[in-house]
Amino acid sequence: MERLRRRLPPLTALVVFEAAARLQSFTLAGQEMCITQAAVSRQIRQLEEHLGNPLFIRNHRNVTLTTAGERLFEAVDQSLETIAQASTEIRGDASDAVTIAATVCMSTYWLMPRLDAFQQQYPHIALRMFAFDREIDLRAENVDIAVTCGNDGQRHGVRMTHLMDEELVPLCSPSYLQGRTLNEPHELLGERLLNLDREHWRGFHWAVADWAAWFDQMNVRAPLPPARMAFNNHAQQIQATVEGRGIALGSPQMLSDLIRDRRLVEALPYRYATRRGYFLAVNEHSARPNAVAQLQAWLLAQVSGSANSELF
Repeated sequence: MERLRRRLPPLTALVVFEAAARLQSFTLAGQEMCITQAAVSRQIRQLEEHLGNPLFIRNHRNVTLTTAGERLFEAVDQSLETIAQASTEIRGDASDAVTIAATVCMSTYWLMPRLDAFQQQYPHIALRMFAFDREIDLRAENVDIAVTCGNDGQRHGVRMTHLMDEELVPLCSPSYLQGRTLNEPHELLGERLLNLDREHWRGFHWAVADWAAWFDQMNVRAPLPPARMAFNNHAQQIQATVEGRGIALGSPQMLSDLIRDRRLVEALPYRYATRRGYFLAVNEHSARPNAVAQLQAWLLAQVSGSANSELF
């Protein structure tokens, strides 16, 4: 053991290296591991000094692996996955429950209302719902299946299936409009717009999709009204919208139940195509492959069956 320990690089540095290599960013690796970007740089430098080879090419906005870095990443990725899988089995996490994850808003307004129907059809499959307003690593966090916005940030062994493109539209409650009709995008400049705080986007790799982006796509060039209410949680923002507090950008596919029940209406029929999409991510290393396959097929059928009715 002593001889092996002398041959191995610092183990903490290897874990940091795996995150930086997977995310291609020291900053994002630091955010994921709750350490500073400087701390990530120190760990990587220590590892490079131990190996006597550079592992990254430092670019202005990101980093890319060198040939030595690619070789090390392949070995570290496989080794950490083996350790994680063994740990899962030892502590008994490999139960019959399938872990499904999504953002808080997706979980609240689309997944949860539908999972009762799944469990009625498959009563033998137990489910665990994880809601995260941040990027998740399915393999590292023992998540079996997830609905994600975008297909970035996942390592080998996660299969991504495109569900649909994302569009955002101004939504409000019928009570907010009070019988008024809005016709043109510039009219929203005089309305109470509900905003997502910049803090909301810190945990994601996604480009910010906010009112500034919507107005830009609508070719409205004017100062935005000051934010009277901002949220760091999209689900809270949508709840405030349902309560008539203002107009928010939302996905008509994700919020189709609220639109169908007339709790939300389109303030304007102008849709912002974000150029990203919703994906179903499946962990191919799941300890419950049969149950995961059944849930995957059921979710895909839900999307396919409602494509023409916008019930995503």
